[in-house]
Amino acid sequence: MVLMRSSRLTAGVRQLPRSTRLVQRPHQTSSSSSSSVSDTPSATVTPLYPHSSLYSYSLGLSYASKDSPPFIPPGQKAKPYGFLPYAQSASSSNGSSAKEQGGPSEIGRWVEEMMDLPAGRGELKSSEKGGWAEETRDRVKKWGAGEDFFGVQNVGNDLHLNLSDGVGGWSDKADPSLFSQALCYHYANSARHFNSSTPQELLHKAYKAVLDDKRVRAGGATFVGTRLGEEGDGSFVNLGDSGYAIMRNDQIKFISSPQTHFFNCPLQLSKVPPEMRQNGIIHDSPANAEVREFEVEAGDVVILFTDGLSDNLPTAHLPLLSASLNQLLSSPVNSHLTPTERDAEYARLLADILVGYGRMAMARTGGEDGGKGWKTPFEIEAKREVPQWKFKGGKVDDITVMTAVVSEKD
Repeated sequence: MVLMRSSRLTAGVRQLPRSTRLVQRPHQTSSSSSSSVSDTPSATVTPLYPHSSLYSYSLGLSYASKDSPPFIPPGQKAKPYGFLPYAQSASSSNGSSAKEQGGPSEIGRWVEEMMDLPAGRGELKSSEKGGWAEETRDRVKKWGAGEDFFGVQNVGNDLHLNLSDGVGGWSDKADPSLFSQALCYHYANSARHFNSSTPQELLHKAYKAVLDDKRVRAGGATFVGTRLGEEGDGSFVNLGDSGYAIMRNDQIKFISSPQTHFFNCPLQLSKVPPEMRQNGIIHDSPANAEVREFEVEAGDVVILFTDGLSDNLPTAHLPLLSASLNQLLSSPVNSHLTPTERDAEYARLLADILVGYGRMAMARTGGEDGGKGWKTPFEIEAKREVPQWKFKGGKVDDITVMTAVVSEKD
């Protein structure tokens, strides 16, 4: 595959003094905690290069709805949903739609703006000039992200990224995508107005805004967000079973662990209608989120993902996929790429590879190689927690992946 300069999500942001290792500064968190794949220090490390250049971030984005090929019957049409302008999707139990609520709202325009960002859907089909082929971009927009959503927001010298996974259990009461889209929108909006706030503070503001937003009658979602600064300072907030990872030299330096109440029931932010408040519905708070800070350096990769990836992709496969992609990009046929172009292609392709691999894993039956093939994380956990289910293979779900490659500014 010859890789050429592609259209990309661009984020110019402040950059960190380079240090010898990943620096982790954990905050006080809930009882649920993330675990590092390697030993990460908690003390500050004196930078080797205090006058190094600032950093920027090359972004990749890929997403696919569970209600899209190949997981739907042939000929089935895409389902309109959420806040897309004039979308004919149920937004409350009485069946009102976004159109009936007054047409394209500010949230609807923002959702459409996010869906106009260059993105793949795990099909790895590029145009001759690099980047996503027009056919791919049309399919991405047609099928959407399902109950997942995402946000990208540059504010001053900071880059804010976030993902949210709407809880499908609300689908008999409301469109779950309304909650996840609104949460991402209000988070991005809060970042614009309160840039000095931490990701957890922004999540508090966003959640309160969703509770006050009459366009979202009910629902729930998980959430993961980060603020990346031009000096390499990264702040993260995570609630539920979406998550994030930091990679360096094709090795996982840190990966978050899911926060759950019990199997297949993540911590989640919820909006519960008055008539349902006595039903024991799970209702967590941004205060329950795990909060961490890291310093990253040039070449590091930050990955945000919903559980459509983590339920299906074994963690051990992630470094192998990254190494294979780096080997491809290092081949002589791609020697024409500048370092900036190479980082952009890596970010773009890694996000799409992970979505494609995750969707491939969703189609596994558990009987591959006579039942001795690799197992999805969801199958392994189901066997341990609910053996009576006798669950095998992958879990079909919406999947969203965002990647950010750290580069030194030119």
